[in-house]
Amino acid sequence: PVWKQYLIYLKNLVTLEWGRSFVSAQPVTEILGYRFWNTVLLMAAGMCLTLVIGISFGIVMAWKRNSALDVGGTVVSLVFQAAPPFITGLLLLIVLSYRLGIFPTGGMYPPGQRPDGILDLLTMPEFWERIVLPTITVGAYYISTPMLIMRDSMLEVLGSDFIELARAKGLKPRVVMLKHAARNALLGVVTIAGIMVGFAVGGQVVVESLFSWPGMGQLMVESAASHDYPVAQGTFLMLAVLVISLNFFTDILYCYLDPRIKITAAGMN
Repeated sequence: PVWKQYLIYLKNLVTLEWGRSFVSAQPVTEILGYRFWNTVLLMAAGMCLTLVIGISFGIVMAWKRNSALDVGGTVVSLVFQAAPPFITGLLLLIVLSYRLGIFPTGGMYPPGQRPDGILDLLTMPEFWERIVLPTITVGAYYISTPMLIMRDSMLEVLGSDFIELARAKGLKPRVVMLKHAARNALLGVVTIAGIMVGFAVGGQVVVESLFSWPGMGQLMVESAASHDYPVAQGTFLMLAVLVISLNFFTDILYCYLDPRIKITAAGMN
């Protein structure tokens, strides 16, 4: 009966018995275990680039409000956001790979040199050459979000009473900006970071397909095209768990950034 099938499915879901691929006959968990970490590496590199550069430029743009740097940074970030990742990545490939030959055209490692594990992969110079272009593609598309939110949050915080008090104490402008204003302004970026990572995970499909990156996004396309339903189901489930987990850690990070927020048995106050 259908209800019994559903109970069996839930049991297999908890015990990681996700079946075998219709195409390769490999267990789905083995396929996902390899592809999952490839996606995490690419997503982590892209998000680190996005947040570090975006937050830093957001602070500087708020500090130099209405200057040429502020206006230029806003225009450039909006242009990158308007350009789809497929177009940005394609232009990077044409210029930096095909024309100048600075970076490889795709893949995660040279053909025939598959590493034994994550540590072996991270020690390969060829891996770091191949991750540059997809990282820039991901970072360029999402960089405007933390940059503009950080700028607006900084401008709002700079008008607060405690900032005026810090200035009245004679603190240096750099100390006021970084130690007092930036930390409070980070709450706005943290709020949107979990949502942004969720969109980034979904957007990996385009980036991984363009750069032939063997991750979850590329696996999703391949399994859907070949009607490999067990692999497709497992891929969607893993991506959902990843997004939910990141949102959970984002909520925990709130407590560190804002001492007014405390976690109690009744929830977050």
